Amino acid sequence: MSQIKQVSSNLWVGPKRGGITPNFMKTEHAIAHYPNGASLIHDPVQPGNKKRTLDYEGDPETEHMGEFFEACSAGGHEGYLDMRINSVHNRGEGFYIMGIIGLLFWWSFHYFVLTAIEDEQVRNLSIYSGYVFFGVGALICLFRTLHTPVRFHKANQEVYVWHKKVLYRIPWQECELSIHVDKRTIGLKGQQDGYQLTLWLNPKHAVNKDLSGQKHVALNLIHNLDHHTPIYGYWEYVRRYMTGDTPFYMRISESPRTIQLNYDPEKESYITFILMVIVTSPFVLLLKPDKVALLSPFKEKWPEEVHEWTGERCNWH
Repeated sequence: MSQIKQVSSNLWVGPKRGGITPNFMKTEHAIAHYPNGASLIHDPVQPGNKKRTLDYEGDPETEHMGEFFEACSAGGHEGYLDMRINSVHNRGEGFYIMGIIGLLFWWSFHYFVLTAIEDEQVRNLSIYSGYVFFGVGALICLFRTLHTPVRFHKANQEVYVWHKKVLYRIPWQECELSIHVDKRTIGLKGQQDGYQLTLWLNPKHAVNKDLSGQKHVALNLIHNLDHHTPIYGYWEYVRRYMTGDTPFYMRISESPRTIQLNYDPEKESYITFILMVIVTSPFVLLLKPDKVALLSPFKEKWPEEVHEWTGERCNWH
């Protein structure tokens, strides 16, 4: 049952969590400019720099919002922040569906149905083709091309986006973000409440193509089923960074935030290190597939213009 209730002709209210009670509505701007805008119920947060105060229950570490940097950022730099989009930091969904659920389904289908096929060659071909299909599908979900993050450039007060071969240069004060209801159908549970933070890419901000007359393009920054707290947290983290509000956590680094294998010869032998990697790798894959996905060799790169605007070359993912 949905927890998002319509309380008036143009107001929908979500459950209170983390000190936030979301209010969603239809807007004339969305109807005119956004795809499917007539059915979109959302909470516009930018432009307007709308602060959504989260309740941290007195935890000073959580109040600094470091969890959002650790979970969603490709890295902190002097003057700008790279934040991953949903297709990168949510890689685990496709991997679990194809790899875990898919293989369990096929294993059941194998033993209860396919074993009844009398022709051995046809039976084996059917069985193994299914395992290959789901196994390869899981790997494709995990290691498909990594898209560039959204670059929030505090020093320039601009936002840079490279999306579907279109480069956008967006002044922060004109950046359009909203949190909207994104219901999804999940298996036997049926349709579930969902929330999504979307960056609406205005065609007038495209610098390498003329998109005049086209509607805005939706870029999914993060989505979550049932809980809106991570969505508002992602937004509040970005808002604090771009406006200079505190408390705020960001770790400046000279390298991208990926899985690091640190071998210390003074603490362990090389053979022990290799054995530990072999033993722990399956658990890391199952528990942190989104982190393993960052090892993909297929990565988009920023156009040269972005390096010029940024002042340095950086293609972290």
